[in-house]
Amino acid sequence: MSAIGFGGGDLLEYNSKYSLLICRKCQYAIQKNALESHLLRHKIYRGDRKRLLSSITRLDLLEPHDVPLPAPGSPPIDGLPILSGYCCTAERCRHLTASSKRMKRHWSEIHGLDGSVPLSSFARPVKLQTFFRGTKVRYFEVTSPTVPLVNTDDDGDDDDGEAACDEEGHNAIPVVLSPQPSVPAPPGIIQGPSPVDFNLETLTYFYHFSTITSLTLPGAEHPQSAKQYWQTHVVLRALEQRWLMCGLLAISAHHLVSLAENTTTKQIHRDRGVQFFSEFSTGLGQITGCVLDLGAAKVEEEIKQTGEQIRCLLYCAQWPLADDGFDRELAAPCQLLSIMSTVRGCVVPDSTLRHSGIRNDGRGCQKELVVEGILHTRDSLHAENPHTNSSNNNSPSMLLNLLSELPFRISEGLGRPDSSQDVFATLSAISTVIECCDISFACDEAAAAWQGVATWLVNVLDHFNQMVQRHNPAALVVLAHWAAILVKRAERVGCWFLKGLAKIVVLQVARQLSAKAHALFGLVENLMVIVED
Repeated sequence: MSAIGFGGGDLLEYNSKYSLLICRKCQYAIQKNALESHLLRHKIYRGDRKRLLSSITRLDLLEPHDVPLPAPGSPPIDGLPILSGYCCTAERCRHLTASSKRMKRHWSEIHGLDGSVPLSSFARPVKLQTFFRGTKVRYFEVTSPTVPLVNTDDDGDDDDGEAACDEEGHNAIPVVLSPQPSVPAPPGIIQGPSPVDFNLETLTYFYHFSTITSLTLPGAEHPQSAKQYWQTHVVLRALEQRWLMCGLLAISAHHLVSLAENTTTKQIHRDRGVQFFSEFSTGLGQITGCVLDLGAAKVEEEIKQTGEQIRCLLYCAQWPLADDGFDRELAAPCQLLSIMSTVRGCVVPDSTLRHSGIRNDGRGCQKELVVEGILHTRDSLHAENPHTNSSNNNSPSMLLNLLSELPFRISEGLGRPDSSQDVFATLSAISTVIECCDISFACDEAAAAWQGVATWLVNVLDHFNQMVQRHNPAALVVLAHWAAILVKRAERVGCWFLKGLAKIVVLQVARQLSAKAHALFGLVENLMVIVED
């Protein structure tokens, strides 16, 4: 193949034989509808990006399902990682997978083989590659390489289970924690499967949770309430429920992952977290499905709510780790509404985050109040600073100005809206972001920043959530601003469990808009400066 390079340092390479474009940095092919957002991810902005896209449009690029696969035993494709995997040896099957666990599942589901049969009796080891990631994964067998392999067996299993959003990958964003707690050396790995062995080494994680991690988790409106909730209420419940204790230990382990700088240390804490999470998930599933008598129902419902909250926290903490080579089982879902629901699930039960001044009932008088509030904010901010430049100023005043201008900029990009209900839901969501900024920027405390994040999620209209679900462009733009302003603010002041989430949301929105509403793409592109900061 005569490779054709594009971008600084030949970031992209065109493979004319298979009619696809490979990102040499990410080591996978990019779909046509994801090109613009992928270039944005690599900080190729405006003029450079347009010139690059103009050159790329002249290329013949096939859709993933149309790309022919190389014949078995072909030489490796340059620019793609080489994986260790397995090929099914059943007659006329040749199923390929990068995981022994999935190969065993294949034989059980397709060929009816008992799982106790040795792997070598029904599969042979092979070297694999794939052009695309996410739901477009299609492995093909290549000859043995002369370069190091990427190990993907079992614990790194991401065969067909990778989320489609992996096409755009997400890099973790560092968070400054104040004060910075010391990171204890990780205890040795517990050998053997779950259940977790509770011993003195395991208590290291419990000590870290009770003394440090518990002080960093979401609580009610006041930090003291959060401390009492996690250190007293939840811990007492966990001492009675082994599976719930495993949930707290998993949170502690993931907190240590976020604090550790050494890759080996991160991996050890992450492995322990996976062990704890496995037993926690099993216990939560069992309590969810059991039938209780009336006397125990209330207590068990409280425990179940706490378990669901811990589950959501663990999902949030795990999302950014997918790009560090960790297990993608908990990778961020591609459905933005799922991300919103999961973060909302981190809210402490019975916390009063709903404000009468934010939540509305859809009546006409409330619509007028929302519109008047936005107009008043825009006019007052223009009077204070009519020449604010969003490209080099991330002050609260600039961010509020950005929000107040948003309805008008969305209208310019989309034209006259078809649904008045969509308009009101969008304006209401923008107004709620503005009010939540007052909460988040009131002080430099993680509790206040978290309250701003959660209050918006709790108070947006159900209709707005439906707009996000159907990828309405206006709703996606507002969601991206919530992430870039409120979520990023929470990351900066110490909400470690949200680390990297702002960038994940903005990149996913950018990808949607680049494919379906290019007129609004620029509104989200400007936010990349904020989430990359």
